[in-house]
Amino acid sequence: MKALVANKLGEADVLQLEDVKKPEINSNQILVEVFATAMNPVDTKARKHGLGGMLNPPLVLGYDVSGIVREVGENARTKFAPGDEVFGYLSIFGNGANAEYVAADYRTMAKKPSEINHVEAAVLPLALLTAWEALYDRINIQAGETVLIHAGGGGVGHLAIQLAKLRGAKVVTTASSIASINLVRALGADVVINHRQDDFVKSINELTGGKGVSAIFDCVGGEVFDRSLDCISPCGRIATIVEGGSANPSSKLFFKNATVHYVFIGAPLMYDIEPERQGKIIEQAAKLVAENKLRAHVSHVLTLEQLVEAHKLQESGSVTGKIGIKVHN
Repeated sequence: MKALVANKLGEADVLQLEDVKKPEINSNQILVEVFATAMNPVDTKARKHGLGGMLNPPLVLGYDVSGIVREVGENARTKFAPGDEVFGYLSIFGNGANAEYVAADYRTMAKKPSEINHVEAAVLPLALLTAWEALYDRINIQAGETVLIHAGGGGVGHLAIQLAKLRGAKVVTTASSIASINLVRALGADVVINHRQDDFVKSINELTGGKGVSAIFDCVGGEVFDRSLDCISPCGRIATIVEGGSANPSSKLFFKNATVHYVFIGAPLMYDIEPERQGKIIEQAAKLVAENKLRAHVSHVLTLEQLVEAHKLQESGSVTGKIGIKVHN
């Protein structure tokens, strides 16, 4: 089968189209003929430095998948059968969907909603799981409270806005490009802060009378995370999905009785801790998609042969929503 392989770590040009062996499945896996996959920031980090040395070449990246089941492992037979259209999330520590076929853990897969095509399905799982766990499972946003979502026009952020609105929260989000600002407004953001023009800390303090917001979802990290500590209210909750920022945020959090949650959705499969919970979340998301309550914004659709271009585009910081990768027509 054809696959895009990184035989060494480095820039996007290390990715090469090669003939590789079709994967064999174990009892917890299904063999999926890949119709589409998607780009995520983790793909570029894995390619550049192996996630800080956690991954070693050769690597087949791509951690979202949508396609058709061709083989079913023994434990998966109660849930899937050959011919089923499925979508879901793949382990970051195994070969991914930048290939014609992939072995997927059936516990993190779900039936694809018929209302969307394979590209629209493939861009959902990893970003959706990240936003869901951060907002619902970790900081547990409630109806009526205000949540600050950084980078609302991004792959995770634009889904987080929709999930927050479904909970009845008021959403304040940061964005800068015209495309991102238009997208977050269309998705229902109540307040949009152009972070290139306005200081978001000052804007939040003005908006809340100096009290701060009770929930923050950080999709940026670094200085944005550090400065978000000045926006959180007493007893507030912060979730971040990016490494970095202050080495010791506790001094500001302690006297506010505030908490910070680090979200890495690769952990359940990595440590085999209830990965089926993620599959159930994807099933719930499929229902929301079918009911037209949730949608992914696909700003670019490229092919497997254009994956080098897709990586460069992802790293440019100019992408609104998600980049979909079509593998099979």
